[in-house]
Amino acid sequence: MDITEIKNLFTKEFGALQNLFKIFDMPLKEVEGIKDPLITMPGIYVFWHPVRSVIKVGRHFTNSKKRALEHLRDNTGGVMAELKNDERTRLLLFNMKEIKDKHWVAALEIYFEEHLSPEVKSNRLG
Repeated sequence: MDITEIKNLFTKEFGALQNLFKIFDMPLKEVEGIKDPLITMPGIYVFWHPVRSVIKVGRHFTNSKKRALEHLRDNTGGVMAELKNDERTRLLLFNMKEIKDKHWVAALEIYFEEHLSPEVKSNRLG
């Protein structure tokens, strides 16, 4: 699945709510340099690689960028640390524009986990 398909999947299911979200799509190496305040809001993160496709989907109810980067530090699934040195890896964040809407984060995480079939599963869905 490519990035356009991921965004289309989001729009198909959450289109009526898309104005509540800010979508970031960036090379992983550029994440630290983004200054937009919405990058540190509650949201969903998707690690994507052109060969491996969706590697990890997850959520954080306060700061999705911070949580996504913790997976690299902690080497989640024994594969995440290697991504930070691969310039092809991208990070997509589907962040809320307002904290009061953070309940949609849980719904989007479940939807993406079920439809994107990430390489590293969250094991939260049972």
